[in-house]
Formats: sequence, structure tokens, C-alpha cells
Amino acid sequence: MAYELKVRMLARREVKQLLDVRDVLKTVEETFRAMGEGKVFHPVKEPMWLNEAKTNMLLAMPAFIQDKNLAGVKWVSMFKEQAPGFPTCAGTLLVLSSSENGQPYAILEATDITAMRTAGGHGAVAAKYLAKKYSKTLAVIGCGEEAKAGVDALLSLFSLNKIEIFDINKTAMQTLKDYTGKRSNVVFAQTPEEAVKNSDIVLIVTTSRKPVVMFGWLPKGCTVLGLYSFYDLDPSCSKKADKWVLGSKNTDNHQIIFDPLLKEHNLSMDDVYADLGEIVCGKAKGRENDDEIIVFSCLGMGALDTAVGETLYKRAVEQNVGTVIDLS
Repeated sequence: MAYELKVRMLARREVKQLLDVRDVLKTVEETFRAMGEGKVFHPVKEPMWLNEAKTNMLLAMPAFIQDKNLAGVKWVSMFKEQAPGFPTCAGTLLVLSSSENGQPYAILEATDITAMRTAGGHGAVAAKYLAKKYSKTLAVIGCGEEAKAGVDALLSLFSLNKIEIFDINKTAMQTLKDYTGKRSNVVFAQTPEEAVKNSDIVLIVTTSRKPVVMFGWLPKGCTVLGLYSFYDLDPSCSKKADKWVLGSKNTDNHQIIFDPLLKEHNLSMDDVYADLGEIVCGKAKGRENDDEIIVFSCLGMGALDTAVGETLYKRAVEQNVGTVIDLS
């Protein structure tokens, strides 16, 4: 039986053209609300390690968002030991499929979707619910692409008058300062501790496999956005913070307990206050006073990529962006 199968392909440059931080924030918040209401299916992620040292992996992140009838899967690489010329995470693909007949209808290069929906998406949405309403100071540890997305989103939510940044790569620090421009006062910190110790919000976006931010540095009332979970954040934060909030109990639970790189820290779900979906949909409270130290840790959800990808796909159709390939 012959049938038509046409797929719209969006290259990275086209995704960049269509991405907008306001759309990402709105879409990510909606997705967390749906997750809290039990309307999102996103199975536990199982990394496929490609070397004995477990530094290089491929990962499939499927999701189905019921109230949008939206299905997709992100295929992502994370290579700590990378060939020259390639970043740690690149060449990520997002495939959207019809929930009516299962056929794919869009394939998007998703490197920038990942960056935007991470620091600029679930990191910023977490800050909206967990940070002090009148937060003025931000520390950014790690100054790559996710840092740019995080600064964009957090500046859209808070009137930040000072951003202290740190990276072991001084060129990356200068690039982030140039990118931020006059939107806030960007200050170079000599150490992560210097950046963190007086900040209302701490955004950690590194690829480090050892903690670079320690609990003892955190000031009263601080909100920590640990977007690489406890790989680069002091694991004792899970017990010492006033509230430890997960991205998703469903998927983060499996990884924080069984991931061999985290297992030694004896992380326990007994210390978890809530996940962000529960807070966004009103099942749990977010910040309750200005003295709480709240730590948000998240290991990513394919549902966020899928939802953002659908927003971009619709805009691509409206603007006739991308290349339609006939796979019939």
C-alpha cells in the first residue's frame, strides 16, 4: 500500500532563527504543569555508554504529552572525551511523530533547543517559582551556550543588577560578558565561591564531573539551579538545603539512585521536597520565605524538548522555513 510520508527538516541555523526565549518559557512552564497533572509520559532515561570510562554516551529521550497529543524523541550525544573540533554535546536530533498514525513529520537539529529549554527553560521556570521575587544578583558558573540562554531567560523574569560569572576558560567569560552587553552589570569572579557567596540565584551550567559549588558558600535565601544534578554541585545540598526540588521524580529518581557516577553520594528520595511539576500545578508550595535555601536539580526531560520542538515546527510551517523531504 502506497502512502505519502513527508518530513520537514530544520537545520540548526533555522532553529536559531525561530527560537524565542518567551515562547520557550511559556512552553516549558505549560509542560511542567501537564507533568504535575499526570498528563506526560516520559520513561526513565537509560544512557548507552560507548566507552569503559563511561564518559561518552548516546541517549534516547522519548515523551508523549497527552493534552497536546504530541509525541517525540530526542537523540542526544554527550562526549566528554571528544575529537578535536567537536563540542561535548552536538549533533542532537529531535524527531516528532504523529500520534494518529505514528509517522514522523519533523526532524529538528536540537542542540540549541537543548540549550534554550535547559538553562533558559526549566532553569528559569524553576527560578520563577523558587527564587525570591525581587532577586537582584545572579551567579553563573560555566559560561557556554546554556549560560547565554539562562541569562536571557532570567533577565526576562528578574531585574538583575549584577551578574557574577566564572569559568575556567577566560575567553568564555569574556564572550558571555559581551553577549550580555548593557543589560546588566557583569563581573568576573576569580573563583566559584566568590561568584556564589552574595548571590540570590546561582546558575550552574558546567560539564564538570566533580562539585564546583559547595553548600557552605550559599547565602541565606539563595536559589541554586543545578542543571547537571550533583555531578558538579555538592551532593550534601540534597540534605542541607531547606528544600530540594527535582525536575521530575519519575526520571531523576532512577538516575540519582542508580547512576554509577552518583551512587557513591547516597542520595535519597526521602530528602526530596517535591518536583517542579508538582509546584507549578499547585500540589506543593514553592518558596515560602526569603530565608530558605532552595536547591533545584534536574537531569532533563524529553517532554520539554518535544514541546519546544512542536512550537518551532508550527512556526516553521507558518513561515515556510526548512526543507520538506519526501520519504515515501
